[in-house]
Amino acid sequence: MRELIDSGDLPHIRKEILAHGTFRIASSCCPSTTGPAHLPFFTGCFPGRMNIPGIRWLDKAEFRRSRLSLSRFRSYNGIEAPLINHDLPKGRPTLFEMFDRPFSVFSIISRGLPRGHNRGGFTKPIRYLYAHLTGRWDSVDAAAHRNLLRCVEEDPDFVFTLLPGVDCYSHLFHPRHEKTIAAYRFADYTVGKLVEKLKTLGLWDNTLLLVTSDHGLTVTHKHLDLALFFQKRGVKTMYYPVIWKSNPQASVMISGNALAHVYWLDRKSEEMLSGDDVKEALGPTWDELLSREEIDFIAWRSGQDLYEIESAGGRASIIRQGGGLSYLPEVGDPLGLGRLQRPMDEQEALVVTFNSNYPDALVQLEQLLRCPRSGDFLVMSKKGYDLRQAFEWPEHHSSHGSLHREHMLVPLIYNQIGWDARPARTADIFNTILKWSGRATLEDTDGHPLC
Repeated sequence: MRELIDSGDLPHIRKEILAHGTFRIASSCCPSTTGPAHLPFFTGCFPGRMNIPGIRWLDKAEFRRSRLSLSRFRSYNGIEAPLINHDLPKGRPTLFEMFDRPFSVFSIISRGLPRGHNRGGFTKPIRYLYAHLTGRWDSVDAAAHRNLLRCVEEDPDFVFTLLPGVDCYSHLFHPRHEKTIAAYRFADYTVGKLVEKLKTLGLWDNTLLLVTSDHGLTVTHKHLDLALFFQKRGVKTMYYPVIWKSNPQASVMISGNALAHVYWLDRKSEEMLSGDDVKEALGPTWDELLSREEIDFIAWRSGQDLYEIESAGGRASIIRQGGGLSYLPEVGDPLGLGRLQRPMDEQEALVVTFNSNYPDALVQLEQLLRCPRSGDFLVMSKKGYDLRQAFEWPEHHSSHGSLHREHMLVPLIYNQIGWDARPARTADIFNTILKWSGRATLEDTDGHPLC
């Protein structure tokens, strides 16, 4: 985005937003995957706080309780996608519920929208299926463009619009493929037409226009199908879309293809594994998995407020103590952060890690591993690799979902200046929008206003 703006490829964003606005970088959340990574926008909370730990997940307690439960497992990639609105905690309002006349175009989250204000919602499954089968994601972006301009004419006080083209063409081809670049340019064209419309209606001077993304991505050149990895080693493994297996021993739920929740079901207990039980459950497979060229690291719970990270090159602990988080390498340094012994609050932890290879890693691993629906352990792939191959058609040539810098950092562009310049999270957007529009902010969130 920065390169395209500097080269003149995105003239409307440069002229209409950045001439009197701001380009900055924000940190997303883990998993850095569409669906979970939209939760910070709409609720101000990380996915773990919302008990939605991935685009696919399993609930061990519900899985043991009833074979008929609607909440045993989930994939928001397909026909179950609308269930994310059902899965949102009832006590957590969305941005749509905080405004009087909100509209949405192609948002995966729609709870709180008045009837008729979810534009394109009825046709979205058809459009997305067509684009998936034909590779014509430009048609979806074009429909989003038309719906956005129509929404502006209906006296809205908040509009959210999703343009999926950049993400989808990056997966299909490459982040710098000509079709991906064309999708960037179409987003810029949409900004130009939107501002033109707002000026015509006399609304531009009183509008906050914010352009951002839910995640980044990296090029993928090799796949390790983690579910089949366990299956080939004699572990009966359940994974999407092969979910109706009797008495599975494990489940692998992939997000963005670079992060996996692994649930160990080969015990009668619904409790999460922790500490040495995690390694003992896998036996020799643990060391084999860590030694794979595709694997970056594994993370798991080791006790209350204690989390472990291990890679082929070392092991470290994340500890919550004294009201803050510490990072203590034991052997090597899997995150490359050095020893961070003094407990840090969430903002300090972001500042210290923001320019590292794993931005906000301490906070993000904690929020995800504290989630009741999180796996017994997390597996993250290295850049250039991912963790899913079977049933992945068309093949992914880019991946995201992990804590890698290129997955976590996103552009945050808006037509305002003078806001707090501290390192930002996408979770800050929720309360920033509320405060800018004169509404009360919410205290119990993971973000804080930037304005």
